Amino acid sequence: MPKRLLQLLVFTSGLSVMAVEMTGLRLLAPYFGTSLLVTTALIGTLMAFLALGYSLGGRMGDRSPSLAALCRMTTVASALVLLIPFIAQPMLRAASAVMRPLLTGADLSEPGVAIGALVGGMLGTLVLLAAPVTIMGMVSPWAVRLAVVDVETAGKAAGRLYALSTAGSIVGSFLPALVLVPLFGVRNTFVVVGSAFLGVSVLGWLGGWRSALPPAGAALLMVIPQGTVRPMEGLIYESESLYHFIQVVKEPFGKCPEAYHLYLNEGVGVHSVKCLTEDRETTGIWSYMAATPLWLDDPEAMREVLVVGLAGGTIARHMLEAFPEAHVDGVEIDGQVVEVGKKWFDDADPRITPIVMDGRIFLQSTDNTYDLVMMDAYRQPYIPFHLVTVEFFELVRDHMSEDAVLAVNVAGVRGVSRDLAAMIYATMKQVFPTVVLVDATRSNDVIIATTREKPMDAGAEHVDLMKRSEGLKRIRRALPGKIVGPVEGWEEARVLTDDQAPVELAWDLMALAYAK
Repeated sequence: MPKRLLQLLVFTSGLSVMAVEMTGLRLLAPYFGTSLLVTTALIGTLMAFLALGYSLGGRMGDRSPSLAALCRMTTVASALVLLIPFIAQPMLRAASAVMRPLLTGADLSEPGVAIGALVGGMLGTLVLLAAPVTIMGMVSPWAVRLAVVDVETAGKAAGRLYALSTAGSIVGSFLPALVLVPLFGVRNTFVVVGSAFLGVSVLGWLGGWRSALPPAGAALLMVIPQGTVRPMEGLIYESESLYHFIQVVKEPFGKCPEAYHLYLNEGVGVHSVKCLTEDRETTGIWSYMAATPLWLDDPEAMREVLVVGLAGGTIARHMLEAFPEAHVDGVEIDGQVVEVGKKWFDDADPRITPIVMDGRIFLQSTDNTYDLVMMDAYRQPYIPFHLVTVEFFELVRDHMSEDAVLAVNVAGVRGVSRDLAAMIYATMKQVFPTVVLVDATRSNDVIIATTREKPMDAGAEHVDLMKRSEGLKRIRRALPGKIVGPVEGWEEARVLTDDQAPVELAWDLMALAYAK
């Protein structure tokens, strides 16, 4: 029995380590997003504490070579796993309050305090995750010390236990993403994993019927009402999908007194918006993106449109108001976002065909050609790197008609630099003869490319067509003055490739420069 229980403990510990790491990413996503920087900080920190655990586990195994002593330590680790979501969320909510002004370019009140809260919330959460991970790292070397009875079989015993730990880690990698988080959510995933680990730990410590009481009691945490993950005034819907933390919020937008807003992950960028007042229309980055057909020789002849990053269909709605004969293929990687878009936004429009797929995979698998391609696939504030490389733009060009337009929405930190826009501009110039920057909003640029060589201000020649759309009519006078031309410094900017495309790093450096 002790041998089997030791093996079960090692397996469960390996499972718990990876489950905590994978679910930790989802715990941080609503507040800090899912960027490479956030992922690297989490994984790197936890690996460091796992290494510390290996070292401590070997020492503790020599000092206290008993299963009961090991199980007492893992009981503490499992209790900490259970507490993580309940302690971390208040810290993360306070820290996330800093994200909106930091990413939209608004002024930070008391910057030192704000940045301290941001960094403190992130580091505090990492410490909460690191404590149980350190203890779980102690399990394998400690277990090897218990399993080895003679030197001749030491290698066999160690290999078996590390294989069990790795098998548990494999299960722990898939179980949260495919089963626990979709069924129970992030908080209750920690509860399920912590309860299972607690049950095995207490069984090895106390034994008998008493060992069933702690995990059973811990499992009752699942019945505590969860409430909202990140409360927002006007919140009407909240859920988690495989890709995003999704919120629909009713709040004012510009001159519109009530509008639905679609927020994803950290809730900084509004990915779609729809005014609930029939005689009013919203404007913003969506209007400037929807105006890009004006760069066609004959905008009214446009028929086939591709939107990569459909979200709730706001860009498509603005464009279809001005060009009602067009048809839109809307590619969106998250099927749950599409369903939200059908219920509260514009994805149910019969002229829009939602396609649940990665944008690049879709282009690789279709023979369709388009008169207009609009890229709005960034996860605020990041653009997926594989959608802004030379190879990707060459793929897009292969699916564009003879006279066609490509438009890319690029988030930025106004007043700091346009390094990211310069890199994307330089990359598009490798494929398209004419590329132009439109200084659309305070936090977004639109970079437009044409398949034919044209004057950069060609879109200004057709601004009268914008009178047919309430949303576009309101930016008609502003548009000609927003056509900047080339991005300053693009000649020296890095050309992005599939092999090297540091778009996240570029944005992070801009955000840090603004914070400084």
